[in-house]
Amino acid sequence: MNFERAKSIILIILVGTSIFLTWSIWTYEPEYDPFEQSSEFIKIKSDVQIVSDVIKPVSILFHGNGQHFQTSNPAEINEMEKQFSQWRFRGIKEISVNRLQRKFDDFVHEDGSIEIEFSDDIPISLYKTVLNITDKEVPKFSFDRIIIKQKNISGNESAVYFVSYDQRKIYQGMVDSKKLRNFMDSFYRGSYDKHPEYTAETINSKRTLFVPENPVEINRLEYYIDYLDIGDLKSALFINPKYVRQEPVSVGEEYTDGTRLMTVNKDNYLISYINPAQKFGSSSDLLQKSIDFINEHAGWENNNYRFAYMSENEQRVVFRLFVNGYPAFNESGMTEIEQIWGKEEIYSYDRPYFKLDSVLPSVGSPETLQSGKEVVNQLKSKDNIDFNSVEDISIGYRLNKSLDSKLVTLVTLEPTWYYRVGDKWFIVPFEEGGGQSGLE
Repeated sequence: MNFERAKSIILIILVGTSIFLTWSIWTYEPEYDPFEQSSEFIKIKSDVQIVSDVIKPVSILFHGNGQHFQTSNPAEINEMEKQFSQWRFRGIKEISVNRLQRKFDDFVHEDGSIEIEFSDDIPISLYKTVLNITDKEVPKFSFDRIIIKQKNISGNESAVYFVSYDQRKIYQGMVDSKKLRNFMDSFYRGSYDKHPEYTAETINSKRTLFVPENPVEINRLEYYIDYLDIGDLKSALFINPKYVRQEPVSVGEEYTDGTRLMTVNKDNYLISYINPAQKFGSSSDLLQKSIDFINEHAGWENNNYRFAYMSENEQRVVFRLFVNGYPAFNESGMTEIEQIWGKEEIYSYDRPYFKLDSVLPSVGSPETLQSGKEVVNQLKSKDNIDFNSVEDISIGYRLNKSLDSKLVTLVTLEPTWYYRVGDKWFIVPFEEGGGQSGLE
């Protein structure tokens, strides 16, 4: 073998080795030990909510032996939801009150039953994402309460009822009787000892409300507040945020792209948006669309907002701030997220841009509110209130803002009695000569 040939062979070997090593480096995948997430790592909390996070019961009524008991405790409501969301519903169909051979109110508030109440009618087409419904086709209807009756539990399957109180419609679905017995054992038995007693008050021939038998003690609360990013809201509401102009106004700031307008009210920490070019339309998935819209810009503010009201005719949806199971109200709209939809996109959007941050230590003893009977008598005594038109009576928090000694903004939540006519809530006027104070 001559010298030139030996050099060629060595060169080929070197080139081959280089190619092999390069390929090995490119394709090398080291073996890592499995990664276990420790509680020491910071977890980023998502502000995306699903239907069961936003649409929740506002109260649970227990009827038995001629007495009535109620709870709005979020922990108990969550536990109830956890159980009934695991049931298998089948054979959902409408039933008539005539077939039940009793009055509608007698059926809804019957002894030996649990009445799970929601703020407003909910489409079953949306809430079936919470429930386990096995029917391939489900009738189109809405409901504002779910009712389980002790005496109807028998055999292998028993009826659970979906009721629309205003429409006076009743639908039933069949559920495994064993699960219903377990549910009643967990929540119905012992409710007398755990929950305050309520009394039935007849408003008119079509409505009975339940209010506390005795005065109610409830804490006054104070919170520091934090703020949402205005830039995130601007990006969510304007198609081309870079073309949006910002201008100062007396209440704060305005943002516009020539068509859409967003006003930032820095006095009350509110956002008001309108797109006047958007024509009104109609949507069968209005509530789902409204939830999705807020999800898109992480706007739920620590999951404190709940579905409160919907009007398909107006294409309007309202979500309300809830604290410790009670609704919160404010004359300026600081506790509401309101959407009105056009044909293709949002027409108007009004909401606060602050959120409750940390609660201050409680000051003083709990405040004592009047009994439900006193509230009813007060409403009946006022000439400027049509008592027959009252649709709900509830304890809520009145939200007010203030500054502490360090000029830090606080909000105070003052326990207060409210009543509702239509979709508007008013403070019960206990003070002498008091009048109506509209809140929504």
